[in-house]
Amino acid sequence: MSAYAHQMERELSGLTSRGNSEMGSRFSIDSGCYMTSLAATIFIASLVTFGVLMVTLLIAISTMLQSCENKNSGIIQVQQRLVVDDESLSYCRILSLHSNLNSLDEEELPLLCRDVALQRIKQGIYLRELNFTVQMVLTYFKTIKPMNMDAVVMDIDDINLIKQEVYVEEAKHQRSKLILELYSKLRSQGYSMVLLSRNSTAEQLKSRGYSDWSGLIMREDARQKEELERHYRIVGVIGNHMDVLTGQRSWQSKRLFKLPSLTYNDIFGLQ
Repeated sequence: MSAYAHQMERELSGLTSRGNSEMGSRFSIDSGCYMTSLAATIFIASLVTFGVLMVTLLIAISTMLQSCENKNSGIIQVQQRLVVDDESLSYCRILSLHSNLNSLDEEELPLLCRDVALQRIKQGIYLRELNFTVQMVLTYFKTIKPMNMDAVVMDIDDINLIKQEVYVEEAKHQRSKLILELYSKLRSQGYSMVLLSRNSTAEQLKSRGYSDWSGLIMREDARQKEELERHYRIVGVIGNHMDVLTGQRSWQSKRLFKLPSLTYNDIFGLQ
């Protein structure tokens, strides 16, 4: 081979080497750029995820704060309503008391007092107080043993002066059941039961569930009352209204019990 051919081979070999070297350099550079892009992508994705988490956290905190604010507002409003109710109740008690002292018609009380009374019935306050009184009566009579001719006088007239509403009718129904249960339990303990009424007949009382009473007397008949006290030892009188228990109709009895009635005075806790 001539010297010229050898020189050409050497030059071609050099070009090939430089070409390979340059390609490797570009690959390294390209490879480096590719890895940098991946890292940047991961970094950006992390920032986006962190941002989303922060936004979610801020929304949750804002919701919690709003909920707490609403609850506190509700508590304040309830407390304000309770204060108003207490003030209204005190106001109506005073009016009802003086209406009773002056023999005025309870229906002449302001509409506010009617609403307060109806609300107390609707909330179950009246029935709770009635049930407590009934339990107190039963507890007392369980502590004594009835003797021969011991009698309990029970006023069985319903006194309802409050305008009828659905829940008033329900309270009236529950009241009748409680009074009948009280009557039955005392009679089963051995007490002679004497019923006191204005104008109820025996048939009417039987239709209401009463039976086996020892006597039925009218409220306004003083003679019947005196005759009853001559033949029986009155150990207890249970009345719906104060005029049954005190005043001219006062009884020679060991114990007097006042059952709450559906009147304004009783609903307001004055009797």
